[in-house]
Amino acid sequence: MSKRKSSLDTCSTAAKRPVAERQQHLFLVLDDWEKGYSVRKVDVDALGDADADERQPKAFDDPPLTRFDVVHGLSHAFVAHGTTIVAMNPRQVSPAIPAFDTATSAVGILPWPEFRTSFGRPILVSIAGKLFMFVNGGTHYLSDPPPPPAPAVQKPWVWTALDSSLPFTAAYCYAVHPDGRTLVVSARKWRHEAEKGTFSFDTERLEWTRHGDWMLPFRGQAHYVAALDAWVGICRHKGGTGHICSSDFMPVGSGARPTTLPRWKLLGEEKLFDDESPLHLGATLVPMGGGRFCLVESTWHKGDEDVRRRKGVESGMCNVFKRAHDMPDTLVSPVAFWI
Repeated sequence: MSKRKSSLDTCSTAAKRPVAERQQHLFLVLDDWEKGYSVRKVDVDALGDADADERQPKAFDDPPLTRFDVVHGLSHAFVAHGTTIVAMNPRQVSPAIPAFDTATSAVGILPWPEFRTSFGRPILVSIAGKLFMFVNGGTHYLSDPPPPPAPAVQKPWVWTALDSSLPFTAAYCYAVHPDGRTLVVSARKWRHEAEKGTFSFDTERLEWTRHGDWMLPFRGQAHYVAALDAWVGICRHKGGTGHICSSDFMPVGSGARPTTLPRWKLLGEEKLFDDESPLHLGATLVPMGGGRFCLVESTWHKGDEDVRRRKGVESGMCNVFKRAHDMPDTLVSPVAFWI
């Protein structure tokens, strides 16, 4: 069975941090292991020190931090909760959901939700101290365990399932509201595939609100930037693909009424990736704090057999890894976290 090579083009313009600030890193989740996925740490400051003329594709030299023995082709099932990376879709024989704490290098487990089977493509998001999973028309969340010292009689750490169903079928983009408790989702609605809209979910009241038929201009997850007082994400609008854009956020809460699309604009004229390139697979925008972002792009390696039969393009600096299987993935964008 042939093994295709993929590469990850990482950011190289990270600003230097104050010495007193806790050092964080870019963590990549790669399907380069025959039994699952590997977690690797990248120092983006070190990448930024390299001269532009010296940037050449290279393999990962160091061994992975850890590996997840989980199902291939389901990279959408990874999520960061605090300093922990969680693999939400382990094999059915697994007794629990594996988790890796990047701060302590400890490997832990989370309990299974009420359903113990593979699921569709979910929205997985850490918000207001809870890990939420919106999937298969339903909502499940896991609260953080009590801090030590633990009470004399500990209650089981379990998922909570809500009785209400989701007001949409497939999400196009989502973002956490600056209030820190509300998730905003632009998605396709239930009744008809052509119907679309934007909804918000209050994680305290556990209720959905519909805000109209308009859609936010992002693809995937967008992030709030305090300096801009706006959301920032990868643009999905025609003519804006390959660019980063920003959007004002709308009012939410019990008194919020349906509204129109907030003001949005492209950030800069530079196209950061070419989504029409035969090498391009996907891109992920990772917030690094302080209004800084890292754009991680995944591409086919230009030496791959399938790519050589098409018109290729030159790629910049990247890390190269070999995919350990030929199973198509449900998520072509790279899985990356800044922790």
